[in-house]
Amino acid sequence: MISNALLGLLTGAAFGVVLYKVGASRFSRVIGMLTLRDTKVMKFAFTAIATSSLVYGLASIFGVAERFHLVPRVMNFMGPAHLLGGVLFGVAMGVTGTCPGTCVAKAGGMGGDKRFAAQFSMLGLVFGVLAFNLLKTPLTDVGVIAANQKPMTIHGVLGLPYGVVALVWAALFFAITFAADRFLGEKRYPSSHERKSVIDYVRGEWSWLASGVVGGLVIVSATMQDGFLGFSGAVLAAVGGVAHLVGHPLEAVPKWTPELMWRAMLIVGVFPGALLAKLGSYKSEAAAHSTVKPVFDAKASARAMLGGFGLSLGALIGGGCTTGAFISAWSTLSVGSLAMGGTFFLASMATSQLMLLTRRVDLNAAQRIGDEVYD
Repeated sequence: MISNALLGLLTGAAFGVVLYKVGASRFSRVIGMLTLRDTKVMKFAFTAIATSSLVYGLASIFGVAERFHLVPRVMNFMGPAHLLGGVLFGVAMGVTGTCPGTCVAKAGGMGGDKRFAAQFSMLGLVFGVLAFNLLKTPLTDVGVIAANQKPMTIHGVLGLPYGVVALVWAALFFAITFAADRFLGEKRYPSSHERKSVIDYVRGEWSWLASGVVGGLVIVSATMQDGFLGFSGAVLAAVGGVAHLVGHPLEAVPKWTPELMWRAMLIVGVFPGALLAKLGSYKSEAAAHSTVKPVFDAKASARAMLGGFGLSLGALIGGGCTTGAFISAWSTLSVGSLAMGGTFFLASMATSQLMLLTRRVDLNAAQRIGDEVYD
């Protein structure tokens, strides 16, 4: 079990580095993505999906998928739960600009102008797990969460081999990504150090292409460990593990296994991964001369905790978060993941657009402040 814990920790840390370096823990980056005003995080996610799809597809076509543990896990189709969970998750994401993985990365990277807001988000994630533990059986009894769940995939519905469809899927996402880069905007954050060497590029904010390729390979490495990179399930496993330790196991986590240990350590690893990325990064020009001092804001902390609660509860009802039901899962061609991811993106985009229209969020101001306190 120790080896499982270490591998999970290292895998989570690797993805934590990527989340920090691509800027996915920035509120302004995520809201910019949802409003199509700053598409860097979107391009990163699409590149990660394309990269993992390419690896899985080639492994399948050349007949080495099972030998190298490159058969991806497919999410079960959960029925109406994908819609309910997707709406809950999407609204929370649209308000907070975070997801389970990025709020932990933000805490590790010490980002944001609201002191302890990320930590309160993490507390909300725990409360969401406890609420899901109480609601899972009632929601199953009334048919919201399907009782008899089975994997459903696009290639299975079409009756086509996975490898071929996966390669077409990879090509599609690469094409969409480069089209987005050509026609949609991306906010630039100049580094305080001119980029001359490889080290300068590593220590600066990473491009969406480099981040996406590395992120996709981390997802593939999780599969090679017979695991799945998803942070809402990791939070569930972590809270379930603590519950077992104190002698009060959760109904949603009835047994404690090496696999659950691996999953729990994923979310734990994000924090030190983002922290190491922070410590090893150059500041932006604005951050190098920043006058912004993070302050504690009780209202912001309460909103962050409520948002974390909605993210966690929605993800667990609907079957995954932005990593588990989108970045890691769409390369598996899972119909359930497509339903969950599509629903929460529509809900989050509608929510963030409404916030901009009602002037509850000033994206330009958020970008200026974020640039000064991010790194």
